[in-house]
Amino acid sequence: MKVVCFSEIQWRYVRTRKQQIISRFPDDWEVLFLSSVVAGKRNNFRPERDGRVTHVCVPAFKNFPQKSLRALFSFPPARLLWNAVILVWVKTILLLTGFSGRERVLFVSNIYYSAILPFFPRTILLYDCNDDPLEFPGAPRWAGGYFKKLARAADVVVAVSGGLVKRLGDAGVGKVHRIGNGVDYDLFVKAMASGEPGEIAGLRRPRLGYSGAIAPWFDMELLDMIASSFPEASIVLFGPLFEGRRRELDQLRERRANVHYLGSIPYERLGAYTGSMDVCMIPLQMNELMRMADPNKIYEYAAVEKPIVTFRFSEDMDDLAGMIYLAGTRAEFVGKIRAALESGADRARLREYAMRCSWRARSEAMVALIRSAAATSGR
Repeated sequence: MKVVCFSEIQWRYVRTRKQQIISRFPDDWEVLFLSSVVAGKRNNFRPERDGRVTHVCVPAFKNFPQKSLRALFSFPPARLLWNAVILVWVKTILLLTGFSGRERVLFVSNIYYSAILPFFPRTILLYDCNDDPLEFPGAPRWAGGYFKKLARAADVVVAVSGGLVKRLGDAGVGKVHRIGNGVDYDLFVKAMASGEPGEIAGLRRPRLGYSGAIAPWFDMELLDMIASSFPEASIVLFGPLFEGRRRELDQLRERRANVHYLGSIPYERLGAYTGSMDVCMIPLQMNELMRMADPNKIYEYAAVEKPIVTFRFSEDMDDLAGMIYLAGTRAEFVGKIRAALESGADRARLREYAMRCSWRARSEAMVALIRSAAATSGR
């Protein structure tokens, strides 16, 4: 089977849901991964191979944070011209890589391809809705039309959260399959067993850690509260740092000597870092984007069996009450950290949860949906 993935991130980016699920597709499935162009990053406009995955960059976007782009694409003629360029670009790539033809699955997570997808014959079109694309900073007003167009055109629609299931239903989708995020459990356990990384070993305890992007939705004010409330603790951050947050983080580190930023960590080693924490946190802002999310960090923290403190972003999280510490306000978040330090974690429950929610299981569920839809497709 041939699969063409229309992605909003690059294949070489940190291992997100798409890379995790796609890399576990059956060995005889060939995948073409269309990555978005990212300013300041290496963009491979010539196809490159990574095992059975061919990845190549396309000048498509994830959102429109620049005011100039938002202004330009607010005019329908500009969008029409842009879509025409992308259509020709993608058709050329498909031809050069051997992915042209009707017998293929279009695996789509980037809504901004919606206008050109009708021009590509396929066996099935699957929309994997892993975030609410309309809630990202810089999302243009007209993106709502692209979202509905993709959701209604898809033969199979998958969502990671209950909130997104409802959102898609409101958009007119009859049936939405829910497949949450997951974790490479064996990899995390193996990394944790390798011992504390050298740059962690010298940090005093207790250690309060966050693994993930320091992005626009990261709650810097909460982090400041945590650092001031636990001056004896090491506040440890590791993950990609968005340039727009660099100055704020640098200023915070100047004020709070107990805040340590270690940069991005190779995924293969991430379990060693999270496993060296005493409490693992998710200090992200309470907003509509997070209300629709299924935080990947919960699964990764559970794999290393550490106490987890997070906001109650959505009703979905109520099912995890008793296994993780849920807060409703910043003050409660600080209080939950104290409780986590005192009471620890239900390690057996966390372990069972992480094993059950492996990326292997998530990928198998996705493959089953694709096979079922392909078998009944009249295309």
